[in-house]
Amino acid sequence: MVDYYGYRKKFAVLVPSTNTAVETEYHKMCPEGVVLATRACVIPPMSVTDEDSFVALVKAIGNATEQGLRDALTVLPDHVIFGYSAETFWDGKDRSDREFERYNSIAQAEGGCNITFGAQAIMDALKCYPGVKRIGVITPYMPVGDGMVVKFLADIGYEVVRIEGHKSDSPVSIAYETSGDNRALVKKVDGDDIDLILQAGTNLHFVELAAQLEQELGKPVLAINAITFWHALRNNGIPDRIKGFGSLLAEN
Repeated sequence: MVDYYGYRKKFAVLVPSTNTAVETEYHKMCPEGVVLATRACVIPPMSVTDEDSFVALVKAIGNATEQGLRDALTVLPDHVIFGYSAETFWDGKDRSDREFERYNSIAQAEGGCNITFGAQAIMDALKCYPGVKRIGVITPYMPVGDGMVVKFLADIGYEVVRIEGHKSDSPVSIAYETSGDNRALVKKVDGDDIDLILQAGTNLHFVELAAQLEQELGKPVLAINAITFWHALRNNGIPDRIKGFGSLLAEN
């Protein structure tokens, strides 16, 4: 017996309840025979005006994650994709690995499946670009969140030369940032000293713009939602090369 629409794979997609970009972009990238069941970690549309309120947002997501995962497992998925990123970077690789193991163990024990976690997906994705050492990063975060991205990437052997964040004033308003806003941040972090551009923050619409920027800049531009979706596909035996969303999905 297989799911009618998910006859190849059924993915549960776990997102903060304030997020619209993940499921929208995943559906754009989704190949035939893969079904996406979006489930929420419920958080309030809280105001983010400074570093303390950003930390409170990350903690709210973390506090809602275990219940959200258990709820997602009720659909009996083949795999669970964690559609958020800041909490997965928090405090560097050691903590990230512990959190991944914690949630993956729950998924294995209660659902017989594994998870995709943003930070670990980035590690696997960057291995597809062996010449990359120096990275420019854009985010929707406050500086404390940017610092966590820098720490995590340093822990796995990459130098963040420049990082810029939108400092979006709520988890909802991240999705209001325009392509022009994102282009402006990319322009700030790019340069001849940058091997690759990375975008974090899953409610920031970026997958199609990333593909355009790769052509314009002549270097890899990786969107977090393309990274996590690629990771889930490849770790579940789906090799489809998907065009229009960047080199990671199209070539790897």
